[in-house]
This record gives sequence, C-alpha cells and structure tokens, in this order.
Amino acid sequence: MCDGVAIIAYMNRVRPENWTAALEDEVRDALVHEPSGHDIHHALRVRNLGVQLARLTAADQDAVAAMALLHDVGHAAGRADHAANGARAASSILSRVGFPKEKVSLVVSSIEHHHWKPGNAGDPVNPPLEYQVFADADRLDALGAIGIARVFAFGGAHRRPIWDPNTSEGPASAYGLSSIHHFYDKLLQLERGMYTAPARHLAARRTLTLRVFLNTFFDEWELRDLDSLGRTDPEHSADLSGLSTTDIEESHSNMYLKSDLLS
Repeated sequence: MCDGVAIIAYMNRVRPENWTAALEDEVRDALVHEPSGHDIHHALRVRNLGVQLARLTAADQDAVAAMALLHDVGHAAGRADHAANGARAASSILSRVGFPKEKVSLVVSSIEHHHWKPGNAGDPVNPPLEYQVFADADRLDALGAIGIARVFAFGGAHRRPIWDPNTSEGPASAYGLSSIHHFYDKLLQLERGMYTAPARHLAARRTLTLRVFLNTFFDEWELRDLDSLGRTDPEHSADLSGLSTTDIEESHSNMYLKSDLLS
C-alpha cells in the first residue's frame, strides 16, 4: 500500500508540468556532498539569475533554467572532466524528469561546453542566446561577495593556499598557485567576456567588489592599515549611517582608482 502511494507520488512529481521541481530534487541529490562552492545553492542562484536574464533578453527560460540547474552535476564524480560528465548525466536526468524533448540537445550541448577558458575560448562558436545567458549567469556567480566566498571555499576543498607571495613564479597546480592568484587568473577577466548587456552591467558592479576586496587584502597583508590605529576620536571614526548606496559605490570607486595594485 505504501509502495503504491510512493509510486503514484513519484509519477505525479515527474509529469511534464512538474519537471522543474523534479529537476531540483535530482540536482540536490547529486550535489549533496559538494564542498567547493559548486553545490545546490550555486545551481539555484545561477538558475534564478539566468531566468531573469532570459526574460530581459527573450531567451528560452526553460532551456536556461535546465542548463543552470544541471551544469555542475558532473562535480559529483570529481572536478576533472566535470563538464563532459555533467552533460552525460544531464541527458539521463532530463529524460527522467519529463523535460521537453525538443530542448534536450541544446541543454546538454551547453553544459558540455560551459567550462571557462581565457577569452571564452572553450565556448561554442556563435553560441545560441540561451548559452550566452546561462554562461553569463554562471560567471556572474563567480563575482561579487559570493564569488569571493566561493574562491576560498574551493581553495579549502582542494588544499590550495590563500596566498603566498613567494609562489608568484613557478609551475601552477591543477587549481592555481593560490586563491588570490585565482582572482587574476580568472575572475578579473570575466567582466570582459560577458555576452549580454544586463550581465555586463552586473559584472562591472561585482568586479568592483573584487577589486575593493583585493585592495583591502593587500593592505592588511602588508600591514599598510596600521596608520589607522591612532584614529579613535569621533572626528576620524567611520560613520556610514548617512551614506546612500551611490555614496558608498563612489567611495569604493575612488579606492580602486587610487590603487596601483589593481590596474
């Protein structure tokens, strides 16, 4: 009796109109132990942002949503070849959850090609709009405050050092010399490769967050922030209560422009 109820519930779950919920469950199960920032929360953020970008660009929202949810399921088998492994897994999962058959090949092909290379060299030639939107959403999640958090989550999961100024030369490991090196090896290059206008706008803002972080990181690493120790009087205390978002952004912009480390 219970088995019969469970079977009926599953059948209802995978009806064509319910493929989104069923797909989320599949991805959640596949990435349940993923420790490096490519987990279910990353997939959901990319899906949510991708759907918004799809609305703004008239891309197919179903295809973008499926690409976003499934693109990192290959991490369940390890980082190496995760795009190819993910594409193979996606084909099976999409069939299982009742995803529209006419869109499966677009989703699978996009997942297979999504692994970033400098200059978008790994992307398809003349990529379809849905791929562009999905790729933008995925790469935007590597920027901003969340992108910073993911860099160090990935570094910790793969035993990559935070930063070592003595490793600026020499052979890189499979995951780079350090997490700080990764900002320069990849993240600061992403803005230039965004395909869509809305993504370029968001990327500019989120890249600025990276630059402000790096500026602060090197100030602290080199102890250049020691000159603030004596400034405890109200005249020199920071008061942000009256500042607008624009004021704070302008302050961050000035910090960036004055930095000779982040050109």
